[in-house]
Amino acid sequence: MANYKPIVKTITLASADSGILLPVKLSTTSWGLLLTRGTAVFSNTILRSGAVAVWESTNPTTATPDGLTFTDANAVYGITTRAGVQLRFKFYAQ
Repeated sequence: MANYKPIVKTITLASADSGILLPVKLSTTSWGLLLTRGTAVFSNTILRSGAVAVWESTNPTTATPDGLTFTDANAVYGITTRAGVQLRFKFYAQ
């Protein structure tokens, strides 16, 4: 089954009481998805109940992450990202 990414469509001006219909064509584009499953570990210590941030491509990790998930009590996480791009992961724990 193919995976489809919605193409963003912005409506620049709209008013709830204008009464004007704004016809907009929405579409999608095909993209490959990757399900990543892992365990967050640092210095032989598992990072329980922490956050996992993912950046796709070479976006700087100071920018907003492209994906965010959390580890469970065993430090296991899973997240779906685009396939075919470089991924950067950062783990945050107390």
